[in-house]
Amino acid sequence: MDVLKHVLSLGTFTGLNHISRVIMTLLLARFMGAEHFGTFAALLALCEVLLLPASMGFVSSLMRIAHPLYESQQHALLQGLKRVYFAVALSFGIIFVAVVLFGYALFSPHALANEHLEYLLFIVPLGALMQCQASFLIALDAKRRGLLTQQSLFEIFTAASCAYLYFQHGPLQLEMVCQALIASISIVVILQFVLIFPLLEKDKPAYQTAHWCKSSLRLLASGAGVALVAKLDVLLVHHWLGPKAVSVFYPAVVIAGLMAILSNAFGLVLKPMLLKKQIDSFEIARVMRLFWVCNLVFVLVLAVAAYPLLALYQEPEMESGHTLLLILLLAQLITPLRICASSVINLIGEPLYNLWVLLFATAVTVLLAWYCQAQFGLLGIAWAFCFGFVLGAVLRAWLVIKLGYLDSIEHLFGLFKPSIKAQL
Repeated sequence: MDVLKHVLSLGTFTGLNHISRVIMTLLLARFMGAEHFGTFAALLALCEVLLLPASMGFVSSLMRIAHPLYESQQHALLQGLKRVYFAVALSFGIIFVAVVLFGYALFSPHALANEHLEYLLFIVPLGALMQCQASFLIALDAKRRGLLTQQSLFEIFTAASCAYLYFQHGPLQLEMVCQALIASISIVVILQFVLIFPLLEKDKPAYQTAHWCKSSLRLLASGAGVALVAKLDVLLVHHWLGPKAVSVFYPAVVIAGLMAILSNAFGLVLKPMLLKKQIDSFEIARVMRLFWVCNLVFVLVLAVAAYPLLALYQEPEMESGHTLLLILLLAQLITPLRICASSVINLIGEPLYNLWVLLFATAVTVLLAWYCQAQFGLLGIAWAFCFGFVLGAVLRAWLVIKLGYLDSIEHLFGLFKPSIKAQL
């Protein structure tokens, strides 16, 4: 019961980002036509893929770098770190996005003009800075403010500004939504500066730039791969089938993404258990048993609520959208296996194994999706990514047992029971 209360408490905060995403995309689906909304969804997915490399990995590394400095009250280094990630996010972010846009200009000038990709020059660097600031706030023990400004606040501002524009000017064009995104992110970034200012003492900045950049780049490799794979399905649907297909596919992706509320919360519960010098196998099995039960219940709830949720999006092809959502939820049934195995590899074993599994599973998934989309269209792509999700989870679980990171596969399924001797 204590574990469940802890998960529910964490889920309240991890759910903010996902619920705000649902609100924003739900309103934009109504305010934009199917084609414009599909293009916007692909643009948003591309932004999220570019965010981590645009920050040069600081989004992932700031918690690890800044929190020990804050605990030891090294405010001079924290002041220096704040200036370094600010400079990197803006300068390197702009250069990185400019290179991406140059590639589009060479190979797909039509997409560059019609999809307003030039706005990425503003959205991505500002978004990278916003994510860095949120991580910095969390590292400074301002967890609620960090989680609130990480994503949800800018999405609420975007939804509100787009609602105002819609009632003033009618159906929204993609260009107007991009401008609203830039304004919303800018407001959140300014607010984050205000929140960070009183948390640091006014010391003269000190720097360990080379060490910080090296640590960030090390985490960038696996982190960028995870970010790419998370949005690859939307990008491939847009590339192969066009924006109208994305407008059918994206609502199902957003709704299935609500499962991350639960998985993120359980992941936060498992992490300290796996970091202990002496791992309590029974405790991990008990948490995993609860995880499997809660995950199954959550999948069933979303499956039952599928039609009403898709109706809120004014899904243009309701039956196709419903089938897509059920396929994506089917893959989510083994989320506990993926989360636990991935966490064990990261925290106990060699994190690069997660990257190799990710690359292999992604290569297989893309090849399968390419074949299936020609034969079965949108449903083929969904089944391919469902298979890839399961393949990655099974491979990670196999590595955990094969390399002896956990004693038995029963731990992963919550089936472990202590011996009578251990109980006594």
